[in-house]
Amino acid sequence: MPDILDEIIQRRREDYRALGPTFGAAIPKTRERPSYPFLAEPGVVLEIKRASPSKGAIAMDLDPVALAKAYAQAGAKQVSILTERHFFKGSLDDLVAVGRCDIPVALLRKDFIQFADEIDVSYRAGADAVLLIARMLESRQLRQLASLCRDRNMVPFVEVREMGDVAKLLAVATDGPVVAGVNSRDLRTFLIDPLVPATLRGQLPCKAVFESGATTVGQCRYARTLGYEGLLLGEAAARDPSQAPAFVEAFTQAIANRSGRFWREIGERATTRNRPLVKICGITTVVDAELATHHGADALGFVFAKSIRAADCTLVERLHASLEAPEGGKRPLFIGVVTSIEDALGQQALFLAKRGLLDAIQYHGEQPLRTLAMLDEYFDGGGVGRYAAIGIAAEADFTLEHDLYLAGEPRVLCDARSGTQSGGTGRRIDGTVLGQRKAERPLWLAGGLGPETIGDAIKRFRPELVDASSRLEASPGIKDPQRLRTFFEEVVR
Repeated sequence: MPDILDEIIQRRREDYRALGPTFGAAIPKTRERPSYPFLAEPGVVLEIKRASPSKGAIAMDLDPVALAKAYAQAGAKQVSILTERHFFKGSLDDLVAVGRCDIPVALLRKDFIQFADEIDVSYRAGADAVLLIARMLESRQLRQLASLCRDRNMVPFVEVREMGDVAKLLAVATDGPVVAGVNSRDLRTFLIDPLVPATLRGQLPCKAVFESGATTVGQCRYARTLGYEGLLLGEAAARDPSQAPAFVEAFTQAIANRSGRFWREIGERATTRNRPLVKICGITTVVDAELATHHGADALGFVFAKSIRAADCTLVERLHASLEAPEGGKRPLFIGVVTSIEDALGQQALFLAKRGLLDAIQYHGEQPLRTLAMLDEYFDGGGVGRYAAIGIAAEADFTLEHDLYLAGEPRVLCDARSGTQSGGTGRRIDGTVLGQRKAERPLWLAGGLGPETIGDAIKRFRPELVDASSRLEASPGIKDPQRLRTFFEEVVR
């Protein structure tokens, strides 16, 4: 796959050599607008964006001044203006034009800045903050550019995506004020993973903005639950400005909560393991929970549905109070597995989650989009981790996975479906079918995983998380210690 970021940088260097730091735009000799604080309070940064490498034309005929005014009326206190010429079809002329109109919002210049004299040009054009992409700048260069921003009362907006980028950000933060942006989009491939911002939020020393990929109100809420003070939203608002007020409201009305903490924990574990995350499901005894924890389970699944593997509230309460983390490790997350949130068993799981005894709910039933939304309403802003498990028997079943991602779900568990039964069948998803899955997100895999099958599944499909239950049992509901140990040995092999 071509490295799109490299292509952008190379083309931009050519333009810089030919046109200088203004790139042919008419920039005022002195700044003509007052400065406005960038992200003084939590809020949305709406973007003026004509096109992108991944989406092509978005709003080629937009009027930047009219759009900036619409964004301000929608409640945005910050407006981002893309000024890259070739891949995003922007211009510094757009920044100057918006800066000259009487709109009391902070302006972010979003571009692939590389040279020191671009900072003064940004200031004179009206910017209050300037994007600096850590991935494409050496640490010394990044610190120099950030310092030049501060000298002109502009905020350095440092974008990170990997731990190496965070190290550069930490160096910038020692010099003075900075705002971080975490891009869920990989600029090399332009693929999106909303778990990346969840993974990095705890590593950031400053206010931070969730960047890219939010196209629904659900995704806007998700960004806020992770603890981000800002959300940069481009395509969806530029394509349909009438949606902007709903996006702003969704983000600003949400709060950092347990749902966000769950996804942050998942992300942090996924990046620190040299193996897939492991969920051991169908826990019915204290002994099995302790064994799974000893071997390094990242999550324990407690079934609250009609099943021979059903758990009860007393077991969860006891384990929550007594289960200790393995030496040098973390205690597993507690997951309540439900097929309904309305029957008595499902209500028990929700009650435990509301009390903080379950970290998340795994919903494995009909109409997951509707049910996950109902779960959000049930927990009334307090949040709880939750995700859907879906049954896979044919390639067409992956359509639901795609729909869940479009709705803002960071991950979906793919389980084997046999007839009308999904989960607990002991059967694997057919390898040919699984090979047809589009890699929109890392794979969470369940179905027929045991000591004899897990090695092949990891080698062929490289899942981020594996979920095992029935093939680890000595008898229904009771784990076999030897099979459990061998399973983990195969996972780390």
